[in-house]
Amino acid sequence: MPDPHSGAPRTIAFTGSALAGALRLATYSAEQAALLPLALHLANRKNQFGPLAAQFLLSASGYDAVLAYGMHNSVVCAEDVPFFDTADTHGDLSATFLGSAQIDALKALCNGWPRGPIDPDFHQKLDSPVPALILSGTADPVTPAAFGDEAALGFAYALHLKMPDQGHGQLAQPCMDGIMAAFLDAAHRSKRPQVDTNCLTKVVADPFFLDMGGPGP
Repeated sequence: MPDPHSGAPRTIAFTGSALAGALRLATYSAEQAALLPLALHLANRKNQFGPLAAQFLLSASGYDAVLAYGMHNSVVCAEDVPFFDTADTHGDLSATFLGSAQIDALKALCNGWPRGPIDPDFHQKLDSPVPALILSGTADPVTPAAFGDEAALGFAYALHLKMPDQGHGQLAQPCMDGIMAAFLDAAHRSKRPQVDTNCLTKVVADPFFLDMGGPGP
């Protein structure tokens, strides 16, 4: 296949784990999700795995460019993995396309990864007087909007904005920078800052691609 960055010929083994990774990463963003049905159709019906593999490579390289994996591992190994209940989670995950592969990999990684202690009250309920702005996507496959509702319970006031049909990460949504700035500015004057969020009505789901030319009219 052509490398999605350079166009140079490249050979990769598109295994079951690569497929699972492609599906996982594509569902994080609405833009990638819009391409996924076409890529799956080409792979399943026409034996063309290049578009699906290209999506995977582009997404993976994007995360490699912005994530500090060492810090990520240290945090996850201290705050998450020690509290996994493997006996319960394996049963729930067996029917999913990822299965328990990610949990198993994290547990293996954390067997030898350095990590620090966590505070004794780490799992205690938050009770904060600070106003909070919480952003969620209703199609987020990893941190659903319900988690934002739960997080909001820990603040005296929280404005929870839920982007319809959007995935993971809302900072790049239209006018979100202005909303964040307005919220921070209003929070200096009020314990219940109110901001105009009407511009978010422009946030809509990206239409599915019907072919390589794009979505339908």
